[in-house]
Amino acid sequence: MGLTKNSCRLLLDVGGTFLKSAVADAAGRLLPGSEFSCPVRSEGSRAEIEGSLAAAVARGAAFAAERGMELAGIGIAIPGPFDYAAGISRMTHKFHSICGVDLRSVLYAMPGVPADAEIRFMQDVNAALAGEIARGNAAGYGASALVSLGTGLGFALSRDGRVLCNPAGGPKVVIFNLPYRDGILEDYASKRGFLRIYGELAGHTDPALTVADLGRMAGEGDARARETFATVGGILAAALRDLLVEHGVECLLLGGQISRSFSYMEAALRDGLSDVAGLTRIAPAEHIGEAAFYGLLAQADGGC
Repeated sequence: MGLTKNSCRLLLDVGGTFLKSAVADAAGRLLPGSEFSCPVRSEGSRAEIEGSLAAAVARGAAFAAERGMELAGIGIAIPGPFDYAAGISRMTHKFHSICGVDLRSVLYAMPGVPADAEIRFMQDVNAALAGEIARGNAAGYGASALVSLGTGLGFALSRDGRVLCNPAGGPKVVIFNLPYRDGILEDYASKRGFLRIYGELAGHTDPALTVADLGRMAGEGDARARETFATVGGILAAALRDLLVEHGVECLLLGGQISRSFSYMEAALRDGLSDVAGLTRIAPAEHIGEAAFYGLLAQADGGC
């Protein structure tokens, strides 16, 4: 379906615990009031996961219909492994119940989705970097990278302003499984890593503690919380240094919800990467919550 002034696109960002969505008009503006969020359990059944998708689609389709808009397309940012061209999940470590499912066909069968709507899929961290290139802190840089800190550890690279993908559409380079200490990098630079390091510093663990709590505590001056963020910043710098040099990265961004506490990691990151020639910007993503939406729009417009 081609775009007209009354066209819109529904954008979905599928995380491990929540699914976010928004509607964008033909000019690529996210429409106020269209934002929606609902739980999605990555370990849930196929019916549960498809139910979350259906809730977001129903909300978006209703929003469009109420405003006399035509739903011209749907963009979905989702983690991998995934066959992004075919719209088929290959994940077994999470979302295992939809492994092998043709999600494009599932979406077309939902009420409110026109048969001629264009449905595209994009890897979530690639989408976030594409969004920052199009409208955020990576704009104007030839080579940029984004580290996504959340339940897992994501990474995306660009060259000449375009995101680098593997043949299936996933990231060209991954860092989550790089060896580190007694495990892999993701064990120390992700949600579980922050909590693990804080537990080591505090001498005990608190099952109720969240990384958001650590950010709040750091803001209140808690020394151990601040040391936790600084430690992860140093770990990331050491792990990324050679990779950034190899790819000539000029702009390094941190994304994901944990990057809202970037200021407590910044000094350690800058210190550890101070000798990377050509790296002129280290910053959080400008659009932490919306970068993937902007990346999906850039993909639909042929911009990534």
